[in-house]
Amino acid sequence: MREKQLTAKEIKEIQLEMLDEIDAFCRNHHIRYSLAFGTLLGAVRHKGYIPWDDDVDIIMPYPDMIRFKKEFKSEKLAYIDIDTKPYYEFQFSRISYLPTYSKPGFLSKSYGVNIDLYPVVGMADTEEDIQAFLTRIAPLNKKRIQLIKWRNRLVRLLPWVYIPQFTQTMRRFHDEVLYSYPYKTAKNYLHAGSVRRVNIFNFDVFETLVDIEFEGHRLMALGRHHEYLTQCYGDYMQLPPEEERIPYHQWRFYRK
Repeated sequence: MREKQLTAKEIKEIQLEMLDEIDAFCRNHHIRYSLAFGTLLGAVRHKGYIPWDDDVDIIMPYPDMIRFKKEFKSEKLAYIDIDTKPYYEFQFSRISYLPTYSKPGFLSKSYGVNIDLYPVVGMADTEEDIQAFLTRIAPLNKKRIQLIKWRNRLVRLLPWVYIPQFTQTMRRFHDEVLYSYPYKTAKNYLHAGSVRRVNIFNFDVFETLVDIEFEGHRLMALGRHHEYLTQCYGDYMQLPPEEERIPYHQWRFYRK
Protein backbone atom coordinates (compact mmCIF):
# COMPACT_ATOMS: atom_id res chain seq x y z
CA MET A 1 0.00 0.00 0.00
CA ARG A 2 1.39 3.36 -1.04
CA GLU A 3 2.09 5.81 1.77
CA LYS A 4 -0.05 8.94 1.82
CA GLN A 5 2.09 12.03 2.35
CA LEU A 6 0.31 14.85 4.16
CA THR A 7 -0.12 18.14 2.36
CA ALA A 8 1.00 21.43 3.92
CA LYS A 9 -2.66 22.26 4.55
CA GLU A 10 -3.25 18.94 6.33
CA ILE A 11 -0.15 19.42 8.50
CA LYS A 12 -1.34 22.85 9.61
CA GLU A 13 -4.82 21.51 10.38
CA ILE A 14 -3.26 18.86 12.63
CA GLN A 15 -0.99 21.41 14.32
CA LEU A 16 -3.99 23.63 15.08
CA GLU A 17 -5.84 20.64 16.55
CA MET A 18 -2.78 19.96 18.71
CA LEU A 19 -2.56 23.58 19.83
CA ASP A 20 -6.20 23.57 20.89
CA GLU A 21 -5.68 20.46 23.04
CA ILE A 22 -2.47 21.81 24.60
CA ASP A 23 -4.09 25.19 25.25
CA ALA A 24 -7.16 23.64 26.91
CA PHE A 25 -4.99 21.46 29.15
CA CYS A 26 -2.72 24.34 30.17
CA ARG A 27 -5.64 26.65 31.00
CA ASN A 28 -7.40 23.94 33.03
CA HIS A 29 -4.24 23.10 34.96
CA HIS A 30 -2.90 26.67 35.33
CA ILE A 31 0.24 25.94 33.33
CA ARG A 32 1.83 28.90 31.58
CA TYR A 33 2.84 28.71 27.95
CA SER A 34 3.18 31.05 24.99
CA LEU A 35 3.53 30.90 21.24
CA ALA A 36 7.18 31.60 20.42
CA PHE A 37 9.68 32.38 17.68
CA GLY A 38 8.13 32.46 14.18
CA THR A 39 4.78 31.23 15.49
CA LEU A 40 4.43 34.24 17.78
CA LEU A 41 5.75 36.51 15.05
CA GLY A 42 3.14 35.08 12.68
CA ALA A 43 0.36 35.65 15.21
CA VAL A 44 1.38 39.29 15.67
CA ARG A 45 2.16 40.11 12.02
CA HIS A 46 -0.22 37.79 10.13
CA LYS A 47 -2.76 36.65 12.77
CA GLY A 48 -1.64 33.11 12.01
CA TYR A 49 1.14 31.23 10.27
CA ILE A 50 3.83 33.17 8.51
CA PRO A 51 2.73 32.30 4.95
CA TRP A 52 5.95 30.41 4.16
CA ASP A 53 6.41 28.84 7.62
CA ASP A 54 5.92 25.14 8.30
CA ASP A 55 6.27 24.52 12.04
CA VAL A 56 4.91 25.58 15.43
CA ASP A 57 6.93 26.67 18.47
CA ILE A 58 5.77 27.20 22.04
CA ILE A 59 7.64 28.00 25.26
CA MET A 60 7.02 27.30 28.95
CA PRO A 61 8.80 28.33 32.14
CA TYR A 62 10.89 25.33 33.12
CA PRO A 63 8.89 24.59 36.32
CA ASP A 64 5.66 24.60 34.29
CA MET A 65 7.20 22.31 31.67
CA ILE A 66 8.10 19.77 34.36
CA ARG A 67 4.46 19.77 35.47
CA PHE A 68 3.24 19.50 31.88
CA LYS A 69 5.53 16.51 31.26
CA LYS A 70 4.22 14.77 34.36
CA GLU A 71 0.51 15.56 34.07
CA PHE A 72 -0.30 15.80 30.35
CA LYS A 73 -2.20 12.77 29.05
CA SER A 74 -3.65 12.39 25.58
CA GLU A 75 -4.93 9.70 23.23
CA LYS A 76 -3.37 11.33 20.16
CA LEU A 77 -0.45 13.39 21.46
CA ALA A 78 2.83 12.21 22.98
CA TYR A 79 5.39 14.20 24.95
CA ILE A 80 8.90 13.40 23.67
CA ASP A 81 12.25 14.38 25.17
CA ILE A 82 15.64 13.02 26.12
CA ASP A 83 14.06 10.92 28.88
CA THR A 84 11.34 9.30 26.78
CA LYS A 85 12.96 8.64 23.37
CA PRO A 86 16.29 6.85 22.81
CA TYR A 87 18.90 8.95 20.97
CA TYR A 88 16.72 12.06 21.10
CA GLU A 89 18.79 14.84 19.55
CA PHE A 90 17.45 18.06 21.07
CA GLN A 91 17.74 19.92 24.38
CA PHE A 92 14.06 20.85 24.14
CA SER A 93 10.92 18.71 24.00
CA ARG A 94 8.41 17.93 21.28
CA ILE A 95 4.73 17.09 21.26
CA SER A 96 4.08 14.52 18.53
CA TYR A 97 0.82 13.57 16.81
CA LEU A 98 0.67 9.78 17.15
CA PRO A 99 -1.47 8.94 14.07
CA THR A 100 1.36 10.25 11.86
CA TYR A 101 5.07 9.66 11.30
CA SER A 102 7.96 11.22 9.43
CA LYS A 103 10.68 9.72 7.25
CA PRO A 104 14.10 11.24 7.89
CA GLY A 105 15.65 8.72 5.50
CA PHE A 106 14.92 5.84 3.13
CA LEU A 107 14.38 3.28 5.90
CA SER A 108 14.03 5.22 9.14
CA LYS A 109 10.76 6.42 10.62
CA SER A 110 10.38 8.96 13.39
CA TYR A 111 7.84 11.01 15.30
CA GLY A 112 5.05 12.54 13.28
CA VAL A 113 3.59 16.03 12.97
CA ASN A 114 4.97 17.86 15.97
CA ILE A 115 5.15 21.06 17.98
CA ASP A 116 8.46 22.16 19.48
CA LEU A 117 8.25 22.90 23.21
CA TYR A 118 11.11 25.02 24.54
CA PRO A 119 11.81 25.62 28.22
CA VAL A 120 12.61 29.07 29.53
CA VAL A 121 15.23 28.59 32.25
CA GLY A 122 17.08 30.72 34.74
CA MET A 123 20.32 32.42 33.78
CA ALA A 124 23.23 34.12 35.56
CA ASP A 125 22.63 37.52 37.20
CA THR A 126 25.46 39.56 35.68
CA GLU A 127 26.68 40.09 32.14
CA GLU A 128 30.13 38.83 33.18
CA ASP A 129 28.65 35.56 34.45
CA ILE A 130 26.44 35.23 31.35
CA GLN A 131 29.48 35.49 29.09
CA ALA A 132 31.34 32.98 31.27
CA PHE A 133 28.42 30.56 30.91
CA LEU A 134 28.33 30.95 27.11
CA THR A 135 32.09 30.39 26.92
CA ARG A 136 31.86 27.30 29.13
CA ILE A 137 29.01 25.73 27.16
CA ALA A 138 30.42 26.52 23.66
CA PRO A 139 32.71 23.44 23.22
CA LEU A 140 29.97 21.08 24.38
CA ASN A 141 27.45 22.76 22.07
CA LYS A 142 29.86 22.42 19.14
CA LYS A 143 30.33 18.72 19.87
CA ARG A 144 26.56 18.23 20.18
CA ILE A 145 25.90 19.88 16.81
CA GLN A 146 28.60 17.80 15.11
CA LEU A 147 27.18 14.56 16.50
CA ILE A 148 23.71 15.54 15.29
CA LYS A 149 25.08 16.20 11.79
CA TRP A 150 26.76 12.78 11.70
CA ARG A 151 23.63 11.09 12.98
CA ASN A 152 21.41 12.86 10.42
CA ARG A 153 23.67 11.72 7.58
CA LEU A 154 23.60 8.11 8.74
CA VAL A 155 19.87 8.03 9.39
CA ARG A 156 19.22 8.77 5.71
CA LEU A 157 20.46 5.27 4.88
CA LEU A 158 19.93 3.20 8.03
CA PRO A 159 16.78 2.39 10.03
CA TRP A 160 18.53 2.78 13.38
CA VAL A 161 21.68 4.66 14.29
CA TYR A 162 23.88 4.47 17.37
CA ILE A 163 26.81 6.88 17.67
CA PRO A 164 29.12 6.41 20.68
CA GLN A 165 28.83 9.29 23.16
CA PHE A 166 25.71 10.65 21.46
CA THR A 167 23.34 10.10 24.39
CA GLN A 168 25.98 11.07 26.95
CA THR A 169 26.70 14.33 25.15
CA MET A 170 23.01 15.16 24.77
CA ARG A 171 22.39 14.41 28.44
CA ARG A 172 25.30 16.54 29.63
CA PHE A 173 24.28 19.45 27.42
CA HIS A 174 20.65 19.11 28.47
CA ASP A 175 21.51 19.08 32.17
CA GLU A 176 24.10 21.85 32.06
CA VAL A 177 21.76 24.14 30.13
CA LEU A 178 18.59 23.42 32.09
CA TYR A 179 19.88 23.14 35.61
CA SER A 180 22.68 25.67 35.84
CA TYR A 181 20.54 28.41 37.42
CA PRO A 182 17.22 28.08 39.29
CA TYR A 183 14.29 29.66 37.46
CA LYS A 184 12.47 31.01 40.51
CA THR A 185 15.38 33.12 41.81
CA ALA A 186 16.79 34.19 38.43
CA LYS A 187 17.20 37.79 37.27
CA ASN A 188 17.83 36.81 33.65
CA TYR A 189 16.24 34.07 31.56
CA LEU A 190 17.43 31.80 28.76
CA HIS A 191 15.08 30.75 25.99
CA ALA A 192 16.67 27.30 25.68
CA GLY A 193 15.84 26.67 22.05
CA SER A 194 19.34 27.86 21.20
CA VAL A 195 22.11 28.85 23.58
CA ARG A 196 22.95 32.26 22.15
CA ARG A 197 23.19 35.70 23.71
CA VAL A 198 20.15 36.89 21.73
CA ASN A 199 18.03 34.29 23.56
CA ILE A 200 18.94 35.58 27.03
CA PHE A 201 16.43 38.11 28.35
CA ASN A 202 16.87 40.57 31.20
CA PHE A 203 13.18 40.38 32.12
CA ASP A 204 10.80 37.57 32.98
CA VAL A 205 9.12 36.93 29.64
CA PHE A 206 6.25 35.26 31.51
CA GLU A 207 5.56 38.30 33.68
CA THR A 208 2.17 38.60 31.96
CA LEU A 209 0.24 36.54 29.41
CA VAL A 210 -2.45 37.65 26.96
CA ASP A 211 -4.74 35.93 24.50
CA ILE A 212 -3.81 36.25 20.84
CA GLU A 213 -5.48 35.22 17.58
CA PHE A 214 -3.79 32.50 15.54
CA GLU A 215 -5.66 31.24 12.45
CA GLY A 216 -8.95 32.06 14.18
CA HIS A 217 -7.96 30.20 17.36
CA ARG A 218 -7.53 31.81 20.77
CA LEU A 219 -4.11 30.99 22.21
CA MET A 220 -1.67 32.36 24.81
CA ALA A 221 1.10 34.86 24.12
CA LEU A 222 3.62 36.83 26.13
CA GLY A 223 2.25 40.14 27.33
CA ARG A 224 5.65 41.65 26.51
CA HIS A 225 5.77 40.07 23.06
CA HIS A 226 6.98 43.31 21.45
CA GLU A 227 10.16 43.28 23.54
CA TYR A 228 10.62 39.55 22.99
CA LEU A 229 10.19 39.75 19.21
CA THR A 230 12.35 42.86 18.92
CA GLN A 231 15.21 41.12 20.71
CA CYS A 232 14.79 38.00 18.54
CA TYR A 233 14.25 39.65 15.16
CA GLY A 234 14.80 43.43 15.33
CA ASP A 235 12.18 45.18 13.18
CA TYR A 236 9.94 42.12 13.11
CA MET A 237 7.09 43.79 11.22
CA GLN A 238 9.37 44.20 8.21
CA LEU A 239 9.00 41.31 5.74
CA PRO A 240 12.23 39.53 4.70
CA PRO A 241 13.41 39.63 1.06
CA GLU A 242 11.25 37.50 -1.20
CA GLU A 243 14.04 35.00 -1.88
CA GLU A 244 14.18 34.21 1.87
CA ARG A 245 10.47 33.40 2.14
CA ILE A 246 10.85 29.63 2.03
CA PRO A 247 9.91 26.85 4.49
CA TYR A 248 12.69 26.12 6.97
CA HIS A 249 12.06 22.40 7.59
CA GLN A 250 10.18 21.12 4.52
CA TRP A 251 8.76 18.16 6.44
CA ARG A 252 7.60 14.84 4.97
CA PHE A 253 4.80 13.48 7.13
CA TYR A 254 2.55 10.46 6.54
CA ARG A 255 -0.56 8.97 8.10
CA LYS A 256 -0.20 5.59 9.80
